[in-house]
Amino acid sequence: MKRAFAIGLLLASASLQAGEATAPVRFPATARVVLDAEGVPQQVQANPKLPAVVRQAVEARIAQWRFEPALVEGSPRPGITYVKLDACAIPQADGSLRVGMDYQSNGPGYADDALRLPTLRYPQPAFQLGSEGNFDVLIRVETDGRTTLRSLKARRGRLKDFKDGLTAWAESLRLVPEEVDGYPIATQVRIPVSFAFNYERENTLARKAADARSPECAAAAGANQQEAPVSPVVLDSPFKPLSTG
Repeated sequence: MKRAFAIGLLLASASLQAGEATAPVRFPATARVVLDAEGVPQQVQANPKLPAVVRQAVEARIAQWRFEPALVEGSPRPGITYVKLDACAIPQADGSLRVGMDYQSNGPGYADDALRLPTLRYPQPAFQLGSEGNFDVLIRVETDGRTTLRSLKARRGRLKDFKDGLTAWAESLRLVPEEVDGYPIATQVRIPVSFAFNYERENTLARKAADARSPECAAAAGANQQEAPVSPVVLDSPFKPLSTG
């Protein structure tokens, strides 16, 4: 997946230099955002692994957003949060690149400038049994970036077939905590995960969800089908987005 993503962006960049249009490329994007006490971005640093033209587009877009500031004893405070985006690069015939992006979430960042969480492999016991399932993994991100598993909840399937694999994966995660007034804070993150042998069915559901989003990224999703990445949901970030248009 990561290799395909990188090759896709390289092809898009090459097509720009050659003045040719290619198919849209869909990819995850992240950015570190420094906020003042009013929730206004003062510095936006897009993931350095993204091509320069994409970084510039991401930084320009997020700089226009506004967030609800964190409160300490009732008073607003500055801080740092990390934004996750579902983005797409659409090369144009004139050599330009249109970048579409949909806000996904904000909260702790991924360690080592990762663009997504580490791969969650199919647990061997469940694979051998032919078990499928959908689960919610609730973790606490500590102030040092380590994770503590809080709970596992089955939405479909037998949890016992997946429990050991999910537990080991959740406790191996390392993230970059958000900051409030210069200090790292702990947050809780819910991660929905799915295991299925019929990946086409899972991909169809993901594409239907993408169709409800921006026209640019819906087009990219149709042209660049791929399995849906694991998308964490931060439950208690103190920085609530007020506008992400």
